[in-house]
Amino acid sequence: FSPIKPPRLNHRDFKSEDQRGLDTRAGFSLDLWLRLPTLDPGQTLLDSRDPSGKGLHLVTAPGGTLHLTLSDGRTESSWASDPALLSADTLHHVAVTIDGGPKIITFVIDGLLCDGADDRQFGWGRYSPNLRTPDGAPVLAIAPAVRALRLYNRALRTSEAVGNFKAGPPK
Repeated sequence: FSPIKPPRLNHRDFKSEDQRGLDTRAGFSLDLWLRLPTLDPGQTLLDSRDPSGKGLHLVTAPGGTLHLTLSDGRTESSWASDPALLSADTLHHVAVTIDGGPKIITFVIDGLLCDGADDRQFGWGRYSPNLRTPDGAPVLAIAPAVRALRLYNRALRTSEAVGNFKAGPPK
């Protein structure tokens, strides 16, 4: 998919009598290498939001976490990584997967699946099945802290995200 056009996750089913929503079971993944100068909350890493707020937004959050927000203008869903996995001025690999089958968001940081650690029962978060698509602005803003970015038009498996980390940053 284009960096600014994630796949549709849900759309109207015009073939049904009541034209209910149709789940496409589509997903996508963000795979990036980044070096944060500080862990201060509020640093935008990726932003495709338009003026109405539609799009995706990846930002640093308290506790040394990353926070992803997805919005289609009607529905907003978000999830944060496990805390204390990031360090300032260190090259990190982050894979964020939005899986349209079970409707979950997962983070893999430096080859480790965020599993909730001691802070949560589990490391994944559900997003709304009503989220249509986080399609926002025509341009994806990428912070200088992001050294490399890959966008996948499908949900990466955890093993694929770990493999991308083990392969190292692109040359």
